[in-house]
Amino acid sequence: MYLQYSGKKSFTNKAVNKANRILISTFYQNEIEKQMDFIDATGFIQELKSNEPNPIKVVSYWAPFRIKKEVFPIQTDAIHINRSQIRNSRSLLIVKLLQDYTCIRLRLLEPSKNEDRVRVHKIIEKLAKSYL
Repeated sequence: MYLQYSGKKSFTNKAVNKANRILISTFYQNEIEKQMDFIDATGFIQELKSNEPNPIKVVSYWAPFRIKKEVFPIQTDAIHINRSQIRNSRSLLIVKLLQDYTCIRLRLLEPSKNEDRVRVHKIIEKLAKSYL
């Protein structure tokens, strides 16, 4: 498992399971390898192809009155999902999980790497939508 969710919300659990199925897909892994030629993604590709990846915890919460949206993941060991900002769209949640997972693993968390992070988000969104 690449993403690990231990909560009780079936909506989030199903999205995490689908994201994990996409991450283990050889087609997805090959497409990532082809399209991420602008950064060094060899370690990330090797992790995707390994049988024992280091999982990232998914934390789901409900905060409808939170004004500021999370633009990128802050922590390197967890992805925080505000379900009120997803609007009950499992496909949006899956895309966000894949984007955040990839950015964490590629270490694109600093503001100085914003341009690369935006490119990665676009690539992941396009690939994920072909699965949904």
